[in-house]
Amino acid sequence: MTRPRTRAAVVDPACAAAVDLARSAIEENVRPEEIGDHLGVESEGDRVVTHYFTCLDRAYRGWRWAVTVARASRARKVTVSEVVLLPGTGALLPPEWVPWSERLRPGDLGVGDLLPTSEDDVRLAPGFTQTEDDVDRQMIFEYGLGRARVLSPTGRDRAVRRWHAGESGPHT
Repeated sequence: MTRPRTRAAVVDPACAAAVDLARSAIEENVRPEEIGDHLGVESEGDRVVTHYFTCLDRAYRGWRWAVTVARASRARKVTVSEVVLLPGTGALLPPEWVPWSERLRPGDLGVGDLLPTSEDDVRLAPGFTQTEDDVDRQMIFEYGLGRARVLSPTGRDRAVRRWHAGESGPHT
């Protein structure tokens, strides 16, 4: 078995020399005092180079600007491909994503806020949605026959207990 040949990416001299072009591309988006020293270049492929600059914005400590520049084959002019802000070592990063159902805390919701329920919620039971008769649709809806899920006996019991113990219960 032969190993595939891989050649090391050679840094294009014209793209590597385009430090001022890369800095001016960042200056189009932010104030010049937020751009720090040039940290170096990294070859991304044939005639494609990324320049790195320190980000001096206090909100992004440890981050760095990355500007990718490129030039066409046999062309002398270098153009900017993209400008991004990347986290570096020691950068403050957000925590891993957590689903909303695990993030909610007491007090996050107010009166009238509705949340979807899980499919296996014991408080709900399947509703009766199939009706072949052409009867009064309002009556069917009032009895819960037109709903996908309705309160189960457990759900009704819990609702009664909340009402009975709450401010609007029978002893108000």
